Amino acid sequence: MDWRQWDPLPVGVRRLQVPGESAAAAAYQGISYCDAIRLAGEGDCLRVMPGSVQVCRWSPVVLGLKKPLSRFESGLAPRLDYPTEGLLLARLDRFPGEPEVVVVRAGRDRLQCMIENLASEHLWDGHENKLDRSALFVMASDRPTPRQGLVGAVNRVLAALAPYARWRALTHWLFRSSAITATWEALISRTMADMSICRNSTVIPLLAGQVNVSFFCSGGVTWGRNRPDHLTSGWPWPLFQVAAGSAGDQSRGPSHG
Repeated sequence: MDWRQWDPLPVGVRRLQVPGESAAAAAYQGISYCDAIRLAGEGDCLRVMPGSVQVCRWSPVVLGLKKPLSRFESGLAPRLDYPTEGLLLARLDRFPGEPEVVVVRAGRDRLQCMIENLASEHLWDGHENKLDRSALFVMASDRPTPRQGLVGAVNRVLAALAPYARWRALTHWLFRSSAITATWEALISRTMADMSICRNSTVIPLLAGQVNVSFFCSGGVTWGRNRPDHLTSGWPWPLFQVAAGSAGDQSRGPSHG
């Protein structure tokens, strides 16, 4: 299973520890963390820093880049401790050193094959069957659930709208509002995926040391331009090596330059 042939390619993530670390990587300035992951998957090496994310109100808080200031922001959990210095993102074949977590965006069959290589204790079990946080319990069933069908239908609509500049401009305007984002989160947390790449595929694997799989949230499709038939997943680096068949094979690992 050679990850170098996958589309999109896996993206490595590592927390920055000191100011100025990995300064050669460009500092991301843009819409959202899922957009930064998209750009990293296309070949950019990026630092996501405090102030990098201009539109999404959720990812800076859960990534520890912004101190929670409101009741809504304080309720976003789990999250990295504030302050986090920043995050380094790059495709695995361009990652400087080793990542802490690998974000894999792929179809269900590929992710199922990877998960089958792991013992059950390596899969995150803290989701309590909450679809906003994980799709692991859905993947364990052969029959689609009504909630899964709803997620798929909404994401297909969002994917159809994503290429249109006016739609993207509208979402940028809407989600700068704290009131709108708080209302939207309350609605979707019961029926759809939520914070799919920032929390579900980055923070949870970093904190738990376990693998998580998630459907894409609305931002992951609209801003991250991900396919609605794909899912997103976060893999601690040692577990990714095992699951992708690359353990002990340095030719498949990231560069160390």
